[in-house]
Amino acid sequence: MLSVKSPVYYFGIITVSTSRYYNKNKEDKSGLLASAMIRNYGHKVCCRRLVPDDKLAIISSITGLLLSYKPDALVLIGGTGPSKTDFTDEAVRSLSEKLLYGLSEEFRRRSYEKLGSAGLLGNMTVGLLGDSAILALPGSPDAVEEGLKIFMESLHHIIGVRRGLGHERNNVG
Repeated sequence: MLSVKSPVYYFGIITVSTSRYYNKNKEDKSGLLASAMIRNYGHKVCCRRLVPDDKLAIISSITGLLLSYKPDALVLIGGTGPSKTDFTDEAVRSLSEKLLYGLSEEFRRRSYEKLGSAGLLGNMTVGLLGDSAILALPGSPDAVEEGLKIFMESLHHIIGVRRGLGHERNNVG
């Protein structure tokens, strides 16, 4: 039997946190968790950034990393809730050529199962820009873990279809 090797994808990680941005001594547990998970799935982290909760800073960081590193996927952590300073979802939506609502709905379903109505306040947004996927997750380690699991289940198919390989070549219907 032939063994098909899964491709290695390159990820960028942006942590969106004003408190961590201005206090570099605060540990970025969610960013470290995301890095470890990405590596455990067999992929590589090519770049990491820390930005404050500022829409222009988030947009600038997204576009800068996409242009400089051309990652297959970019993960943003934090800034997806109902606070007046949460702008990550809006930044991702404003840059995306297409949004993948099904992954967000699955995240919300699983969050509701675990947390009840509080699980509906954090958002997971998945957008596509060029050949890259952009994933925005809430800042808690539990949300990062659950959201990355959902995203990783579809990563190969998303990237393959986006790059013109079609559904058939991705072994998915």
